[in-house]
Amino acid sequence: MQDEAFQRWCGEFSDVQIASLGNLRSLILENTQELDETINEGKWLNNCVFYSYKSKMVYGIGPKGKTKVTFHMLPYYMSSQLQEKHGPTLAPFLTGKSCIAFEDFTKLPITNLVDILKTGIPDFLK
Repeated sequence: MQDEAFQRWCGEFSDVQIASLGNLRSLILENTQELDETINEGKWLNNCVFYSYKSKMVYGIGPKGKTKVTFHMLPYYMSSQLQEKHGPTLAPFLTGKSCIAFEDFTKLPITNLVDILKTGIPDFLK
């Protein structure tokens, strides 16, 4: 996805959401490879940006309400090892088995997210 398309997608969101989504997008793109970035128009997580490998959704980001952002991490969901390693730190942000929600990107445990991004994909795609 081109930067312009991402910015158009963000057009209706709050300033805080736009900033957080941009930072989260950069984090994903800097720490993953070979993922396709598309806007999902399906039944589940409609209007979220999906990061997929061979049409298999790996990560998803999008707005949650008027002020929060959601980050869906399927590798985290599928790995008990990642859950044990990062669960306690992610606990304040977890909204489900694979999803975190937040308002302020700077308050996220970035080191944990980078580890999930870098190590989660190979195991998830097996």
